[in-house]
Amino acid sequence: MRFAVPGGFAVVGLALPLLLWYVLRSRRPRVEVASTFLWRSTDRAVAAAVPWQRFRPDRTFWLVLAALLVGMAALARPALPVTAALGDHTILVLDASASMLADEGGPTRLELARREAQRLVERAGPGQLLSVVEAGPRGRVLLSASDDPVAASRALRSIQAAQAPADLADALTLAASLQRPDQETVTHLFTDGVVPAGAAPLAPAGLIVNAVGQDRPNLAVAHLQAVPAGGGAATAFVQVRNFGLLSTDARLVLDVIEGDTTVSVADRRVTLAPRGVADLVVPVDHRPAENALLRARVEPVGVDVTGADQADALSLDDQAWAALSGPREVQVLVAGPENVFLAAALGSVPGVEVTSANGVPEDLTGIDLLVVDRIAAPPQPRVPTIYVAPAAPPEGVILAGELELPALTFQDPDHGLMADVDLSGVAIAKAQALQAPALRAVASGPSGPLLLAGRLGPTPVVYIGFDLLQSNLPLQVAWPVLTANVVAWLTGPPASAPAVAGAPTVLTPPAGITGIQVTPPGGPATRLDPTWPQLVADRVGVWTVTYDAPPEVLATLAPPAPLVVNADPADSDLSRPRPGPDTPTDVSRVAGTAAPQAPSNGLRVFGREILVGVLVLLLLEWASTHGVRPLRWWRALRARRVEKAVQRS
Repeated sequence: MRFAVPGGFAVVGLALPLLLWYVLRSRRPRVEVASTFLWRSTDRAVAAAVPWQRFRPDRTFWLVLAALLVGMAALARPALPVTAALGDHTILVLDASASMLADEGGPTRLELARREAQRLVERAGPGQLLSVVEAGPRGRVLLSASDDPVAASRALRSIQAAQAPADLADALTLAASLQRPDQETVTHLFTDGVVPAGAAPLAPAGLIVNAVGQDRPNLAVAHLQAVPAGGGAATAFVQVRNFGLLSTDARLVLDVIEGDTTVSVADRRVTLAPRGVADLVVPVDHRPAENALLRARVEPVGVDVTGADQADALSLDDQAWAALSGPREVQVLVAGPENVFLAAALGSVPGVEVTSANGVPEDLTGIDLLVVDRIAAPPQPRVPTIYVAPAAPPEGVILAGELELPALTFQDPDHGLMADVDLSGVAIAKAQALQAPALRAVASGPSGPLLLAGRLGPTPVVYIGFDLLQSNLPLQVAWPVLTANVVAWLTGPPASAPAVAGAPTVLTPPAGITGIQVTPPGGPATRLDPTWPQLVADRVGVWTVTYDAPPEVLATLAPPAPLVVNADPADSDLSRPRPGPDTPTDVSRVAGTAAPQAPSNGLRVFGREILVGVLVLLLLEWASTHGVRPLRWWRALRARRVEKAVQRS
């Protein structure tokens, strides 16, 4: 507690005149007489005034003194330190993630956040600085330390919600960099969720989190994957989620899109419990053309989607895409001595045609995959290649000896070659001791790597460091699965996994191209480095991919598959935990971390509230002086009611 105007305590000096007035005022004795002719005998006593009296305070004195003391406190203006809404420099950080596109009964959550921020801009006085930071997939400073409210309003209007999660750590780091040590800085974050624990330590001291939006229902296609089933058909794995707090009936529709033609291949009804999940396996009995698309759409059934009882407040995640591939043949050449296990496993993969040769021919035209089995390998791979214990390894792989009875103790579960593969029962008699810095060990033991994958130059390769006939791998259930994974990984899977909005995505271009260009739906094209073609896809939908290469190389390449990007399920949960609506909350309580606290830079003054107490005391003093006795009046009224009740009885 502090006092904004300590000089107000000087009013206590008025208590002395009040005390003197009660001591010096004339006091005449009260005398009651039965008749006026008796007045003469008391005339002298009534007319006499005693100027100095012994101090005898009455009810009015105490009421006036109390009013004086309370008024003194009001003039001193007691105040409590609080966090100010505005400072010398106010930084406004607006969440621009996909969930901010949610409908809040008309306006979106982003619009509500923009309105709250605009109210702070309108309260800014002359000389107060304003900054605006957009918290999208990448943080952006839209306005830095400007004293122009019009510019701040313009910056707020320019913020558009992205279709990917927000990088709050990046945005809060930018906000912290805008602070100056010689200014009282207040930072506001407007968001529909709590600050992640990873971003809280990066937040500016004293960050105020302003929650926007309320719990809203939402249906979403949380996952879609198309897996080839052979013969050009596919199996769709679909996950539909109900993020609402009420049970919902939904309709799921699967469409195959080939250019301008859309063919519906499935129509399912599903009932979802509150915050329920439905995993569906749907066969797609359709032979699509090259680079066709599978689209899944979900919508509520029996609900007025335009009314207040709508069951879907976010339309962005109502559909998802997956890439399909038309029927094709993969030409595989096995170079080396006869190996029945290798030929049988390759021949069991749908769409693979196997031929054999004693050595590696000079002309590999028309060969999609080369297998070098126990013979000397060419120095450089020219097509995707599987090396099986070659007698002489290619450049980039060093043969350092031989291993006796190597143990296989590790397999990388995150690598695509190991999908549904268990090598725990594999025993190996002899293996090569390998060193390959450019390749990644997919399976290994204490003595070194046994299965490697990666690129030698621009060409993808898989290196098996032991003779299949010197192991029991061909007798394991994992062998045909591993072979199918190797073929898909080297030649490109018929249907690539969809990307998630906001997550880094690495493309797998063929050899010989000089550039890659990707074009998002409704956006400008972006060029990627073909040696490391990584991008962050921040728009949901189908991205077009084109290759730059000499004409003779392009003539040998199949059209590149489109890149499909689906919404992040984390943005679909519109009822996730967040601070109370419209309640500023300190980030340390939101994220559960000990974020540094800024000193309070504002005061809450209570002068006007105390003045109300002065008025009440003066009103009581007036009532006492004029003989108003509310209690006496109430007792009289009550006595009359009792008297009437007795008379009626």
